[in-house]
Amino acid sequence: MALINQTLNGYTFTEFIGAGGFGSVYKATKDGSLYAIKVFREDYILQEYKQSGQNNRIQREIDIMKTVNHPYLIKYVDDFKGSDLSVPSYFLVMEFAEGETLQKLIKRNALQNEGQIIAIFKNILQGIKALHQIRGNDDGKGIIHRDLKPENIIVNGDRVKILDYGISKVIDYTTLTSTGNFLGSPLYSSPEQITDSKNIDKRSDLYTLGVVLYEMLTSKVPYEFTNLPELIDKIKNENPIPPRKYFADIKNKYENIIFKLLEKNPYQRYLNIDELISAFESDEAIPKREYDLSPRFVLRLWNEGSALDIYFQDHNDKLNVDFPAIHQFQQKKLLQRIQGNEFCTIIDPETVRFAYDTYTDTVGLKKLPYCPENFEVITPAYLNSYRKQQEYVKLVIDEEAKLGADIFISPYHYTHNTNVLPTYKQNPVEQWFDLDIKLLKEAIDYKNSVPEYADKKLYAGICINSGSLTDNQYKNDLLNYYSAHECDGYIVYADGIDKNTTPVTLYHYIDALLKLQRFTGRPVIAGRLNSLGLGLISLGLAGFSAGAARFESFSEELHKDRTQGFNLYERYYFPELLGTVSIEKKRPTRLNQISSVLGACQCLYCHGKAPEDVINAQNNKLHYIHSVTKEVETIKNETDKRGYFINRIDVAIRNYQRLTAVYKRDDYKHLLVWKEVFENIR
Repeated sequence: MALINQTLNGYTFTEFIGAGGFGSVYKATKDGSLYAIKVFREDYILQEYKQSGQNNRIQREIDIMKTVNHPYLIKYVDDFKGSDLSVPSYFLVMEFAEGETLQKLIKRNALQNEGQIIAIFKNILQGIKALHQIRGNDDGKGIIHRDLKPENIIVNGDRVKILDYGISKVIDYTTLTSTGNFLGSPLYSSPEQITDSKNIDKRSDLYTLGVVLYEMLTSKVPYEFTNLPELIDKIKNENPIPPRKYFADIKNKYENIIFKLLEKNPYQRYLNIDELISAFESDEAIPKREYDLSPRFVLRLWNEGSALDIYFQDHNDKLNVDFPAIHQFQQKKLLQRIQGNEFCTIIDPETVRFAYDTYTDTVGLKKLPYCPENFEVITPAYLNSYRKQQEYVKLVIDEEAKLGADIFISPYHYTHNTNVLPTYKQNPVEQWFDLDIKLLKEAIDYKNSVPEYADKKLYAGICINSGSLTDNQYKNDLLNYYSAHECDGYIVYADGIDKNTTPVTLYHYIDALLKLQRFTGRPVIAGRLNSLGLGLISLGLAGFSAGAARFESFSEELHKDRTQGFNLYERYYFPELLGTVSIEKKRPTRLNQISSVLGACQCLYCHGKAPEDVINAQNNKLHYIHSVTKEVETIKNETDKRGYFINRIDVAIRNYQRLTAVYKRDDYKHLLVWKEVFENIR
């Protein structure tokens, strides 16, 4: 402060701007021009400068710094020695930059949107590029900033001025070590700078740029810490907190740039500033799509090849099918059959099954290219780096493409996996949820990067516990995170949606699916559902999937249980009961009992046939496909779709009540739950 109104070397000190760890900054004037002057105590200047006078390596470095001339770099114009309160000091004079520090902008949340942030950051990159290329592009040339941070960046509009580059080179490392001061700013220092700050290269600045971009986009820093040793340990050893934790809408591309910049080893980062700039400039616009929300039934396939041949002799409508990737090895003819134009094909990657050790019992799973190696199971820890995530996604999407998918499904896993137990420091649900969001982002980016996939759609695979949706916070998180990403639709599998589902759980399940579709304008498919799917269509949901009288619900136990008992029964679909009924294959007594009361089926495939032929596996599949697709068409044409389905529930209840010799009230209590929910859902 004693320098105010004093004149040294022709510079009149007019205002104190601020103080840092190594000196103070003043505003000054000379010959009518404004300047900023950084004042260092002499004992902070390198020993070489103090011992050798003006003709030394450091002075030559300062002279080079004064030759820097770039619109985004502050210009050093002069330097001299003098006294501050009789203390020998060193004065570094630079142009005065109008604007506000990036640090202040971040603190007061003045960075309004991602576009503005990236525009500013790209200008910062141009400044660092100019700094790195002083005297040429060779790695050994140029200036490393060494102390880049928001405090050292002045912003005026989207233009920037980068301050304090090269300053750390005039600081005496020995003096700082003895006084316990840390050279640079620890939060923005690279792992190698913390370890050995004398021996770093330009890639250290790239790490720092990653921290700066992280903070600009999230207003947070990459690590949580309570003291300096903890921070240093995390910088050197722990992965950063994903930016999406703080900024759900962050573009996957920008998040991956940050991850690459924050790699612990310099060789894992971008090679140089030019490569980093190219990563931003390669951004391609994603074309907008029109989304088809018309009602549809998606047939989950299992050995339907012959049945489909017969079906298309009698029908010319397009059929939506879901083919599990593991069946490709046993059902090659079926896979070939669904390549025709009469099908819209989804390939289910079955990634959910790799989170359970029982996958090793299934040969088809072990043959898939994304099967974990060395008897590993998929966990958030297994896919703990963005490189692993990208490789995994690529293998999954390429396999779906190879199998002829019209609609890709992003890799998905059951977020409430009971094999991974919570601990004091670990919330597995949050980890699985976060992983699947990240895999969706990677899938979107990868699909959009492959020209051959341009005409394909990509749906987000979501697999959850239905009961979790009764927690409004969880439901809102699911809606917020999944709606933020530019996929083409969603397929949602929910454990616990069956005939025993409570009204509360069913209400919130339906509410979540409808809101996801309503707020995104993209189709939502309820995965592996019974006739409840017809009700969801009546409420406006785009569709549901089910097997031909099988695969009517999703359950984690299906993937955990090693037993696979032989099925002695067929499940026959009764539209009059709004569901399938288990019928013994060799003795279809129940089929006869029900038909004697409700009447025999008169559909194209059952009319006039003996019960044994009706329940024949192939005929049963044809009956189911024909009946359900017909009902979907009926719902399409109804004006009051919800009223129509509630009436269907009432009719089904009355039909159950007519079958007192076969059923008790508990056998159709699920319909009473459906009725209660459908009368109240909005």
